[in-house]
Amino acid sequence: MKFKRLLVALGAGIALAAPAADELTRVIGYNVLIGFNRAERIEETANWLRSRKPDVILFQEIARQSSESFARQAKLWDHSYAAVCKPWQDYSIGMTSKRPFEMLEMRIDGLHHGYILARIDGVYYMSIHLSPFRYAVRIRETEIYAKRLKPLLAAGEKVIMMGDFNNPSPYDAARVNSNAAALEARRYETRPHIENLRNGFFDFQCMDNLLEAGLEDVCFFWMKKHNYRPDVGVRIDMAMLSRNLEDQVVEAYVDTTRREFFQTLSDHYPVILTLKNLHAPNNEVK
Repeated sequence: MKFKRLLVALGAGIALAAPAADELTRVIGYNVLIGFNRAERIEETANWLRSRKPDVILFQEIARQSSESFARQAKLWDHSYAAVCKPWQDYSIGMTSKRPFEMLEMRIDGLHHGYILARIDGVYYMSIHLSPFRYAVRIRETEIYAKRLKPLLAAGEKVIMMGDFNNPSPYDAARVNSNAAALEARRYETRPHIENLRNGFFDFQCMDNLLEAGLEDVCFFWMKKHNYRPDVGVRIDMAMLSRNLEDQVVEAYVDTTRREFFQTLSDHYPVILTLKNLHAPNNEVK
């Protein structure tokens, strides 16, 4: 099934208290390299995830799992709920959570990897993975994302999108389009199906589609404010948030603090997002 939407109801007799409005919420976005470095670093990755105590994790490159099998694995980092977009395939999008999905939607039609959109405690989370091969495909994909999210954003819903965008942010344009090594590497991607540069430079229309829809690249602003520059050549793993969440961001960054350790886990670094008062009504946020 290429497009499916599920309303997920709790079973009769189960009562879960809603999280307190003033609690901190931690979300991690992580491309785990074909199922945690080709299944060779599952234990190490799980131990690190558990140590960070995330509430929700938005994964890319889950491999050969179903939602049910991934939910069993997610217990390694103390999560009970899981979804996998393309069951039993490599390079799938996944999501795990401490708390149940109130709504779950998965789509692959018209997309390179697809997306998962879930509502958890009234907040919408979207895990995405854009095409690694063509900037034009990434533009089309974010048009689909934007079209899906615009009604939610217009209604004032809280939205968190994280994933592997395979494209830099327009806020990084001056830096990445003067990065000779990064441009040179992509210019020599000569296979017919690869076109990641437009007229020899990075193109930002795919990211502009999301900014224009009402999302914001919160990692850029948090890292700039705190003078934190991740040790990555081109930042392509990001957190895009609805603008009604900007003032609730406590931290938002690409974690390269343990560079050698992370390099044993994946070819990407995790993105860490912590928010305050996430579950407070919009008119009560301080």
